[in-house]
Amino acid sequence: MKSFSDTRLILTAHALLIFIALDVGFRLFGFPRVYRVVRRLGSRRFAVPSSGSHPVVGRTREAVRIATRYYWRRGLDCLPRAMTVYLLLQRRGVPATLHIGVKRYPFGAHAWVECEGRVVDDSENSWRHEPYVPIVTA
Repeated sequence: MKSFSDTRLILTAHALLIFIALDVGFRLFGFPRVYRVVRRLGSRRFAVPSSGSHPVVGRTREAVRIATRYYWRRGLDCLPRAMTVYLLLQRRGVPATLHIGVKRYPFGAHAWVECEGRVVDDSENSWRHEPYVPIVTA
């Protein structure tokens, strides 16, 4: 049985609140300070990890997709989305890793989340053919 905190509506509302907090934080404090806060919050696990974390990952990914559709900045880039997925998973006790990486040519940057070695918030096929080298990992 799903807990109340894992219902689609609650997860989507959490994702929307995190999007807003990240937007405000980036504008007022910049990336370095927001990143430190995200790392600190992500390191505090409030739920007990379960062996069946895959349903939690799927529900979280779907909630963030829904929240992205309803957020006022529809062109939401990968950084806020990845940070949101990372925070939601970590707070539910699912070990997730936030990566921020770059590629050389053509230059590009990307943020994504991995859980158990698999990308969970992005389509691997959309960018793996030109791999990004992680420069920051949380």
